[in-house]
Amino acid sequence: MTHPGNSRRQLPARRFIVGRMTRILAIAALAALSIDHGHCQDIAKTPAFEVASITPCKPGTPEPPGEHMGMVQFTSPGGRFNASATTLKFLIEWAYDIQPSQHSNGPAWMDSDRYDVVAKAAGNASDAQMKLMVRILLGERFKLKFDHEKKNMSVYIVSTGKTAPKLFPPKEGELHSIRVAPQMGQDQKIISYHVTATRFSLTQLTDTMARQLGSVIVNQTGLNGDYDFTLDLTPDENRPNPLDPAILITAMKEQLGLTMKYEKATVDYLVIANAEKVVAGNE
Repeated sequence: MTHPGNSRRQLPARRFIVGRMTRILAIAALAALSIDHGHCQDIAKTPAFEVASITPCKPGTPEPPGEHMGMVQFTSPGGRFNASATTLKFLIEWAYDIQPSQHSNGPAWMDSDRYDVVAKAAGNASDAQMKLMVRILLGERFKLKFDHEKKNMSVYIVSTGKTAPKLFPPKEGELHSIRVAPQMGQDQKIISYHVTATRFSLTQLTDTMARQLGSVIVNQTGLNGDYDFTLDLTPDENRPNPLDPAILITAMKEQLGLTMKYEKATVDYLVIANAEKVVAGNE
């Protein structure tokens, strides 16, 4: 239909319909090409290791020092990744930034069979990029498959209190570390544990504590940097375990100025659907 005053000649109805359909098909084809092109770009940008090898360790190989606390250093400058005597379970937790209570168990061997993983990325990759590469590696070599869900569970929430947190900027040249030293009394019995952290983030602290408590700990402080801090955990007759939640909550509040509350929250959760052992000689 033409409006009054429009001097343009009308097309016959059939020609109008064909012409309109042609334009629609052309637009749809361009859109499809754009979508396919974008998908190819995403695949091309997906980071992956240049070379990688996974070697099964001998049965009975002990866990490396610090793994039970989540304290490992897999990455080094130059895009190098080296995980010695680690488990698929621990690799999943590291690569996906989750705590032990944030995934289903999967096959029993995931937490017992140990592997040496050595890989090299192109250039200097960040830790975040390396974690993406490890995710791809786990899918390719261990045939890892899972469902990603949101799960409501009881967790510990760490947040800032009414006073400024007692956290200090790291000193130049300090290494990333956390040390736990038992403090002895006059009768040579342990009276407390002194924790010294250098160049350590609160998320790393909550991950370390989560492994000891067996519960998810969520960092909601909004503090994402690295810090130096100390923490003294003092057990007593009623609470002989220095990692008793009541002792941790009190120490975090009084010594670091952080609150720690137990409540319900929604967190990421991985349901392991498939995982296969890696045999020797894979490259």
